[in-house]
Amino acid sequence: MTKKIKQINIFFLSLFLMIQISSSINYTFADEDLSINEININEYNMSVLSVNQNDQIISAITAVKIENPTEKTFAPNFTDVASTGMNFLRFSLPEGFTDLYVETDLPDGSLIELAKGFAITSDIPPGNFNLIFNFNVKYNSSELIFPLHLPHGAKSFKIIIPDESGLISGNNISFSKEISISSKIFDEYVGENYSKGDYLNIKMDNIPTSFIKKITGSLNYEIINLVIIIIMINFILVFFLVRFFLNKRKKNETA
Repeated sequence: MTKKIKQINIFFLSLFLMIQISSSINYTFADEDLSINEININEYNMSVLSVNQNDQIISAITAVKIENPTEKTFAPNFTDVASTGMNFLRFSLPEGFTDLYVETDLPDGSLIELAKGFAITSDIPPGNFNLIFNFNVKYNSSELIFPLHLPHGAKSFKIIIPDESGLISGNNISFSKEISISSKIFDEYVGENYSKGDYLNIKMDNIPTSFIKKITGSLNYEIINLVIIIIMINFILVFFLVRFFLNKRKKNETA
């Protein structure tokens, strides 16, 4: 499935770029020989926005800072994967994610949804860029396991979760502090210096679940059906026994 990436349009930035283009004839062309390994992820910041206890759905948003430190424009290659490898920008998502939405200030391009994430087709010129994406994911019981692959590494990683909404653990991740955002308390976990290809193996424990969900989730419906059948059989037997003795009593009284 392919969706159009919505661009971050800033009027004054656009005006400035138009002036620069009109006054200069220096253009930067995409270099197909530039490897994705030259692209850096300086910051990877994830925020758990909400935990819906009734539907057991987590809503999260991630902000990524991308850097191309070279003087060339990176061009993704989707045609020669066998020889060049996955030479394009991609990001990891929990399996079963829904409602993916992406914004970026990279040049115009598209996103390609994958089973466990997405890739983008935009070129990456020299400089720094931002990419923001949010998604929903359903959790079972009181935990969520998210491998979170970092194919491009990350100099720093941060995840925040509303206080009392669960506990975070993972590779090279530790609790940092409590922070306040719009009068709401969040727990902050941080890590740094992840190599390209690392997995964070994030696990969220003690996620709140509604009382009704806990009860229905722990029930064995085969046993419940058996119990109901036994109760109905006993009820029918008692009914006929009572009716039998009442009829017998009436006959004795009239005899």
